[in-house]
Amino acid sequence: MAEDGGLAPAWNPAILEHMSTYSDVHGLREQLFDAELVAALAETFKVLGDATRVRILDALSRRELCVGDLAGILGLTESAVSHQLRLLRNARLVRSRRAGQMVFYALDDHHVIRLFAQGSEHVRERAGGLAVTERSTSDRPAPETTVNAVPVAVDADPGR
Repeated sequence: MAEDGGLAPAWNPAILEHMSTYSDVHGLREQLFDAELVAALAETFKVLGDATRVRILDALSRRELCVGDLAGILGLTESAVSHQLRLLRNARLVRSRRAGQMVFYALDDHHVIRLFAQGSEHVRERAGGLAVTERSTSDRPAPETTVNAVPVAVDADPGR
């Protein structure tokens, strides 16, 4: 019985020493992302929150492509693809490479490749036994990225 005669037990700070479910949050606030990083990360996920942009990233996760090829593959106008690529470039998710008069696009770096691969893996796992209309990644080569001007294969499924 509580000290005030109620039914609630009296608070005893010594109980904390013996609680197995004690949640240690001391110092956690200092470990959290700062406001600038939170805003940048939220903006990145916001850009990823559009189905058309995800379809473009899917195509670019498989190979470098130009606007015309992306438009043809995805059944979009070149203008629509260019608009979406501009947003993806501004978010540093996609990079461009000029070859003569052609401009080719690819995922920006290995972080974006891993983010996209892990996101799609997460969705497939969450779908459980449901059919997910996604081609298997096991029958395609690992994506490549360039690190210091040297092509480097990036394992899209690090759990293999």
